[in-house]
Order: sequence, then C-alpha cells, then structure tokens
Amino acid sequence: MDPAPHALISIFFSVLLLGASLHKFSDRVRFQGIVSSYRLVPAPLLVTIALGIPVLELGIGLAWLVGLQPKLVALATALLLTTYTLAIGINILRNNTEIDCGCGFSGTTDKSTSYQTLTLALPLRNILLIALALLPLLPTTHRLLGLVDYLSIALGSVVMLLLYAALNQLMANWQIINNWRSGRGEGPAHG
Repeated sequence: MDPAPHALISIFFSVLLLGASLHKFSDRVRFQGIVSSYRLVPAPLLVTIALGIPVLELGIGLAWLVGLQPKLVALATALLLTTYTLAIGINILRNNTEIDCGCGFSGTTDKSTSYQTLTLALPLRNILLIALALLPLLPTTHRLLGLVDYLSIALGSVVMLLLYAALNQLMANWQIINNWRSGRGEGPAHG
C-alpha cells in the first residue's frame, strides 16, 4: 500500500473517532441512556461502559492521528466497529429498533437532527468502515511524500469526511421519510 492512502485513512479515522468521542462526552448522561437502551450492558456496568466507549474512541483517534502502532490501531478500530455492528445487529434481531443508534449523537434532544433508529443500513455502513480500517494492515511501500501527495491527502480527507457525512445524512433522511410515510413522524408542512 502506498503511504499516501495510508495517511488519508489515518486522518479520516482520527477525525471520525475524535469527533464521535467529543460528541459522547458532550452529554454523558444522554449517552448513558443510549447505551442502556441497547439492553446489552448489565446495570452495574452501565456508567463504566458509557464512559469507557468515548475514552476508547478518543485513545484510538489520537493513535491514528500520531501514527502510533498503525497495525494495532487498525485492528482496534475494526474491533470497535465490529462491536458496534454486533450490538446493532442483535437489537435488530430482537426487533428493538426504535432506539437511538448513538452514531449520530450530537448532544441535542431534537430527534429530527440527532436521533436515528436502528436499520440494516447501519451495519452495512459499518462493514464498509471495517474494511477501510483494515487496509493499513497491507504492506506499505516506503517512499517520501511530496507536496502533491500532501495536497492530495488534505483534499482526499475533506472529500472522505464529506462523503461520510452525506451518507449518514442520507440514511437519516431516508428514515425520516419512511417514518412520515408510515404515519410515525412529522410530515412536511403544508402551506
């Protein structure tokens, strides 16, 4: 693997995980409620797990950022995303889907902007992220990066983050439209 895509992936996951961590830290009580709604964590461990998740995301995000043990960090990221995917999948199988997934957690209580229930699109998105996280396990060629490489990495990082945000917004919009069509949500205003 060329070092430029490796750097691009590192920046993407560092921003993704650091942002996710900060969002969860912004309202720990609400995030604890989200973790509780999954019904996978015993009550005595709830506070610890709800605090441990953003701490873990913060640590992995910083490790991506500084290039600390890239292969280990890639595996840790894939394991974390696999855990999230399994938690979502278990709740989909239980038909416990009307809970906040926690992935778009923004620290607000406005369900129209920050609340996304569980759908099959979430595990599919996570599988793509897991595959991306594992790419740095491929052998990396050693070459010096030039100015064009750095510009490509910067632009590519912005594009990847925008595509990720657009995908999440499309999934949220799809869910809002389906809720509206089924009569479970607010529809567009009629004038």
